[in-house]
Parts: sequence; structure tokens; C-alpha cells
Amino acid sequence: MLGVQIGAQGVVVSATSAQQQAARKVTRMCVTIATTFSVAWLPYQLTRIVMTYGNDDQAAFAFKILDSTSALSYVNSCINPIVYGLMWRPFRLSLIQVRYNYDLYTSLTNE
Repeated sequence: MLGVQIGAQGVVVSATSAQQQAARKVTRMCVTIATTFSVAWLPYQLTRIVMTYGNDDQAAFAFKILDSTSALSYVNSCINPIVYGLMWRPFRLSLIQVRYNYDLYTSLTNE
């Protein structure tokens, strides 16, 4: 619950500890997503810059590693669901529920 106080210094908004904790979790998840994005895409972008603006030897080397850096950039798409799954509690609970329902379904159909 947000508390709003109007005083001599203006409007002061205070948040409860639960809201502050939720805000910290969201911030941590956003930083993690941004970091994984940067780590996954930076090598590819640097390789493309070297291929465009580097000399012939640098461009030849960049062309050799282009496939690897491209693959790393695609890994970002694979990592995002894992990060969301590990960091977002409702997603984890839904995943557990789906797993439980699947186990219950297979146990009932196999009997």
C-alpha cells in the first residue's frame, strides 16, 4: 500500500516493504535480461563492425568467427525463458502445476 503525505517539502510517497521487495525483484530481473542480451549480442555486433570498418586481415578473421557469434546471439532467445522461469515466481508455480497435472494425467491413463 502506498502512503501519500503532503508536507512542507511537497508530496512524499512511501512504499511498504512488500512493494519495495517486489520492485527490487523486478529490477533484478530487468538487469539480468539486459545483461544476458548484451553478453549474447555484443560479440556479433562487434564482429559486424570489424567486418565493415576493419582492414582486410581483421575482416577475414571477423568473417571466420561470424557463425559463432551469430549462434551466440541466437542463444539469447533460448536463455530468456529460462531466466523468466527462474526469476518469476508465478511462472515457476504454473510450471509446477502443469508438471503435477501431467503426472496425474499419465498416472490415471496408465492404470
